[in-house]
Amino acid sequence: MLCRRHDGNGFSRPVGGGIGAYLKSVSPRTQIVGCWPKNAPALYECLRHGAVVDVPEEPTLSESTAGGIEPNSVTLALGKQVIDRSVLVTEAEILAAMRRLRDTRGWNVEGAAGVALAALLRHAAEYSGKAVAIILCGGNLSPRVRGQLASA
Repeated sequence: MLCRRHDGNGFSRPVGGGIGAYLKSVSPRTQIVGCWPKNAPALYECLRHGAVVDVPEEPTLSESTAGGIEPNSVTLALGKQVIDRSVLVTEAEILAAMRRLRDTRGWNVEGAAGVALAALLRHAAEYSGKAVAIILCGGNLSPRVRGQLASA
């Protein structure tokens, strides 16, 4: 997609920074949207404070994005450079997004993918008519998350 489009449209993904750094290097106008679960906002809060801070977290369906940021890691600096916008999503939004992918595509994705889709769904009107890509990463579901996905 980036080989053909360099028009600054949106790109949504659970946070980390590496993919965002690559995208910014080949398409500087592409908007990178960092997405986090409200229950696990460590990197979001570190970016907001401009430094590594301890943040209390609660259990989340997005287990792979939970946890703090290590002092002196490249994650915070990279995030500052590439993330243009930040979105926090609820557990209900994450679960609804995961179920939507399961029910419409047959994909059992982990919570991090649900975070990215939930963020896009919340702001879909803002991206109407634009090219948008989402990283739907991973299918590793813990028994707890698999149970929540299956119930209801």
